[in-house]
Amino acid sequence: MSYYHLILEVNDHISTIEETRDIEIFDIVEIQPYLYSILLPYFNQQLIELEEENIKFEDVLHLEVKQTLLPIQDLIEEEQKQLPSDTDITITAHEIFNDRELCQDVTHVIFDLLDAVKLDTSSI
Repeated sequence: MSYYHLILEVNDHISTIEETRDIEIFDIVEIQPYLYSILLPYFNQQLIELEEENIKFEDVLHLEVKQTLLPIQDLIEEEQKQLPSDTDITITAHEIFNDRELCQDVTHVIFDLLDAVKLDTSSI
């Protein structure tokens, strides 16, 4: 079984200062709902509708889709166990995502498939 993880870096318009924030959705087993709510709208440069908010395409600075074979917390715990006990380092999801043995970046594969089949949200 594979687990997918979506990471979006977006402009944050909460204050007058230009800031960005990450939206992270971990441990996705069924990617289809996210295909229609995030991936297709992003691919088609449309509004992305999340549960709590809507994000304009222009406000998305970066989108990544990662794939792992275990849930992210399990991978973090396993990697943390391998550190010496006197270490103050904490493993995060981002360290897991940067480890090629534990994670694959499948962003380009997904967008290549979307381009190949020409899925369009206007037909939904």
